[in-house]
Amino acid sequence: MIVKMTKRKNHYLFFMPLFFTALCAALLYGCGQKAGGDDVVESDKASLDALAINAGLITDPDNIIFEGRFEERSELGIDKFCAIKTSGDEYNIGILAVFGPESKCEGSGTARLDGEKLSISLNSKQPCVIEAKFDGTELRINGIVPASCQSYCSDRASLSGTLYYFVEHGKDAAQSVKGRDIDRLCS
Repeated sequence: MIVKMTKRKNHYLFFMPLFFTALCAALLYGCGQKAGGDDVVESDKASLDALAINAGLITDPDNIIFEGRFEERSELGIDKFCAIKTSGDEYNIGILAVFGPESKCEGSGTARLDGEKLSISLNSKQPCVIEAKFDGTELRINGIVPASCQSYCSDRASLSGTLYYFVEHGKDAAQSVKGRDIDRLCS
């Protein structure tokens, strides 16, 4: 009986490494294979996005409304942005970023919306072109702006990285936005 146990143990010791090697090879082979359900997952994502758009939880990227009034409130004051549609994807805009009672950036110009990308051109002083993103709710100015944009700002103020939230749709809302030095930012 002892001889049989030893033979059986040796039998397991011989086949166990082979079994684990085969198992590891099968698992590694499976890692390189494309999952058969990828098409189903993509269609599920699309239908989930459609449901969220219909419920108003996310903005429909094909129907973004940009004309209106934007704000961001902080302890330093209220940052303001407004946009009035002129034609197609073109808008007249106004912007005010405040950094306390005396420090600010303020200007007016035009903007062009291409999907979620926004190109803002301030033109009342030195030419200034700023890139931004708008997702239907949040307007975010890039963190790096050209040096010429500083002509729209007082000392220690910058448009770099400023953020505005869409608060009211429409031309009337945009025309109601008041600046500090500019009476109506959008007219």
